[in-house]
Amino acid sequence: MHHPSDPTPAKYRPDIDGLRAVAIISVAFYHARFPGFSGGFVGVDVFFVISGFLITALLFNEAAATGRLGLAAFYARRVRRLMPAGLIVLAVTILLAAFFMPPASDEQRSLARSAMAVAFFSSNIFFYATTGGYFDAPSFSMPLLHTWSLAVEEQYYLIWPLLMLLVVRFSRQSPVADSLRVRVVLALCVMFVLSLALSIGMSQDHQNFAFYLLPARVWEFAIGGMVGLVGTGFLARLTRWGEALAMLGLGLIVYSVAAFDDSTPFPGSAAILPVFGAALLIVGMTANEQGIVRRLLASRPLVSIGLLSYSWYLWHWPLLSLYRIYNLGSQSLLANALALSVALVLAWLTYVWIERPVRMRRTFLFGGVRTTLLAGGAISLATLLMSAGLWAWRDHQKSADSYRWIEMARADRPRFLAACSRPERPVAGLPLEECGHGPDKKHPKILLWGDSHAQHLLPMLTEVFSDVAVYELTMPTCVPFFDLESPPSTTSSACIAFNQRVLEEILELKEIGLEGVVIAARWPLHFSYRSFSTADQADGEPPPDATTMAQVRADMQASLAATLGALEDLGLRVLVIAPTPQLVYSAPQCLALREKDHCHAPRALNDALLADTTEALAEVVAQQRNARLIRLLDFFCDAQTCYASRDGKILYHDDDHLTTTAARDLGRYLAADLAWLRRESDAPGASAGSQRGFSSADRR
Repeated sequence: MHHPSDPTPAKYRPDIDGLRAVAIISVAFYHARFPGFSGGFVGVDVFFVISGFLITALLFNEAAATGRLGLAAFYARRVRRLMPAGLIVLAVTILLAAFFMPPASDEQRSLARSAMAVAFFSSNIFFYATTGGYFDAPSFSMPLLHTWSLAVEEQYYLIWPLLMLLVVRFSRQSPVADSLRVRVVLALCVMFVLSLALSIGMSQDHQNFAFYLLPARVWEFAIGGMVGLVGTGFLARLTRWGEALAMLGLGLIVYSVAAFDDSTPFPGSAAILPVFGAALLIVGMTANEQGIVRRLLASRPLVSIGLLSYSWYLWHWPLLSLYRIYNLGSQSLLANALALSVALVLAWLTYVWIERPVRMRRTFLFGGVRTTLLAGGAISLATLLMSAGLWAWRDHQKSADSYRWIEMARADRPRFLAACSRPERPVAGLPLEECGHGPDKKHPKILLWGDSHAQHLLPMLTEVFSDVAVYELTMPTCVPFFDLESPPSTTSSACIAFNQRVLEEILELKEIGLEGVVIAARWPLHFSYRSFSTADQADGEPPPDATTMAQVRADMQASLAATLGALEDLGLRVLVIAPTPQLVYSAPQCLALREKDHCHAPRALNDALLADTTEALAEVVAQQRNARLIRLLDFFCDAQTCYASRDGKILYHDDDHLTTTAARDLGRYLAADLAWLRRESDAPGASAGSQRGFSSADRR
């Protein structure tokens, strides 16, 4: 018989393994992009609650029974639980990456660096510092991205037992049953409140911090810990409500999995639903052991998956990621389902051959506490050595003649200068030397303005205007307009501020000799057209309807007209550069893994993507006396094909940005049209290049 204030007995809970199954299915199906699981990433939060529940109850029971905590034994159990299986998966991932990732690629280097972070239980910090966000498209190219959550757990396992040890020592002067629980719960409450407030406060403007780092995640473990300390006496009073609590908790988790998606600000307040859902579910199942929900989660199929959940979590993402990398970013539900099935089989083998023997029979070096901790250190060292091996393999590939031209293409681009895209920089003292290119940088004649699709044209302008300075003001994803009648939802406040600064700088530059402005952008995306690149796949999000598209078109045209009008009033000539054709795949990545013909894009795809946007630009430019439109399509494409490489030159350093080599060739090709920008007298109208069409002879 347990005292009413005793903690929940430390016995095996098959329903908790069933809850693990719910969590891993949610995460795996989300990563595989299965319909209905758009918010499946909340499964990680459910795992955090389960970990807090089990670990806190385990530590408390030990402290209540013995008056002390055996930290070495605790950490040895964590080593047995996490590290042997993790080492096997990491070794296989690195081995596969050596052969299936693009040779000599940044992806290989990133994998080696992330594996080094895994060795130090800090991969969450690595991904926080090096990625644009967990939900960004490039995340699929990081086979160890999923280890961020394991690092968060490992950091919690390191810190929380130490804090509990302090609480235990402060409680030695009082009866354990009267004070220890109160003090532990109080510590958990403080952690819960501070961490939740930090998570909500940081999720809006610093989502990476809130998502990846432990301080904004502690509250999820803490609420699980509080549930783990609920006494049997209190639970007895909840018995009649247990089933309702369990159903409510399960409903909150299911709702979160189905209703959330990549656009949900997360974790923040949104995470309250799955986290509280998991806590309520555990409380309800503990209070009513005969309830339907508990029996459902304790069923053999779910328990079996739950037992494999850790290994399945380890295996599923590297397989999905490496398959998609090798397939140049393409994915299909069938292939993803196959990858998950293979991962589940590997998880079963890992559980039978590694996880269970190490944990239960404590085989090899995992018998004693000291030898287990030493084995953990050896596993970390082995991880570092494998990471170094992959890095060395990448360097070997970089030096191989067969990959040298691809490696050169990856690096063949203008260097992005953050100083030239800061909206907060004052106007005084312009122009900054680093934003000017060519002779006499203090008196630029040409301004290049736009997003990254303007920045990649910088070599085109410096090739043509080699005798004067070209001044660059570019900001990624920022449409180059002074006035937005109805700003798209993607237009940030930083972009609006940046363009306001551009106007102020143009006024300054005009006084010291500015003659012309070149405007360029990734126009189709600003007009809400969907890219056909595999890197930009929208993951099933429906395209805007015709009415919305028409409104965006009208708003963009109005803003362009206002911008061109303002520049004309200043006496400046303006060249508007039509959209750059794009590829289906990243050119260097594709050329490293496939035959050249596979890497070119059908012209029909670019015609469909670019035609309406180009026509919308042309309609506005035609109404301006001092503006021209230059079209680029015929330089990159013939009647059937848009080329990734030509005449031994790679034209793109990814799927839509030009190499410096290609931009210079483009400059020579368009020299006559670009020269209009500086001629004092020339007939107004559309540029010759935009009207005449180019023959294959011109292209050569």
